[in-house]
Amino acid sequence: MKKKMPTPIKDGLIGLAFGVGAIIPGIAGGTILLVAGAYKKVVNAVAKLFTKNFFRNLIILLPFGIGALLAVAALVYPLNLAMEYAAFAIVCLFAGLIIGSLPSVTDKVKGEPRRKRYIISFVVFFILTALIGVLSVIFGTNSIINDLFEQVPFYLYLIILAVGFVSAAGLIVPGFSGSMLLLVLCFYEPILGLFKFQNVGTSLGLLGTFLVGAIAGFVFFSTIMNHFLRTHKIGTYYASIGMIVGSLVAVFVNSKMFDYISKSGHFDLVDEIGGPVLLILGIVAGYMFVRYVRNHPGFEEDAKN
Repeated sequence: MKKKMPTPIKDGLIGLAFGVGAIIPGIAGGTILLVAGAYKKVVNAVAKLFTKNFFRNLIILLPFGIGALLAVAALVYPLNLAMEYAAFAIVCLFAGLIIGSLPSVTDKVKGEPRRKRYIISFVVFFILTALIGVLSVIFGTNSIINDLFEQVPFYLYLIILAVGFVSAAGLIVPGFSGSMLLLVLCFYEPILGLFKFQNVGTSLGLLGTFLVGAIAGFVFFSTIMNHFLRTHKIGTYYASIGMIVGSLVAVFVNSKMFDYISKSGHFDLVDEIGGPVLLILGIVAGYMFVRYVRNHPGFEEDAKN
């Protein structure tokens, strides 16, 4: 008889994959939890964390958290290099991953009636997400944010707290990537840059503030998703799909990407050739992931409990 993997080790490995989804734009942490059969387990534990069963829920979450932190620590340096020297090509890879893995969420609404309220939900969230990128171009957000990280005024900590809170939605909303939201908001590269610890005190302070915001947002959005997936399941998935499709617009039409492409000598053959190639590879990799999940329905058994 085949031995089952101990639950803490299994959860730690899922946490490792979740961490990859948390830091790489285009791979949604919530989707990884969903297809690994751990979504409801994590969401319920987070939603009930600050109750009389605090320690019980904390122990449930601990392996996921350790795995996620290890993944983030391993990927920070290579992602910093990639965003510095081949940002457009890497963004193409991220976009490909989004396109390829989109069926992992659309499968959830397959066969359901396309009611007017679902379509409205999709359109509203698509427009809101795409609009974030468009507005960042209009207001030149990238330059403003880079200046803030150089000067570090006191209110940057408040902004980072809010950004951490909002980006946590991507850790729990299926199909929606929090790191992709950071990329669109032009905060992704500056926050990754903090891990270089050029000014240790400032870097630790800003990263700590971001973490506090992300934890608060994670608890908040877990509670919200726990409610909406019980009461408005299909509408919630349509909203998620709207955000995912909208992010495909915003990831290319944003202030960071405009600044990168317009800089003389910055956009070169690596981006021109690598971009389309990585886009295709991303689509293939994302879809292979979806195919694997479809062929292994046992992954989602735990999510039904």
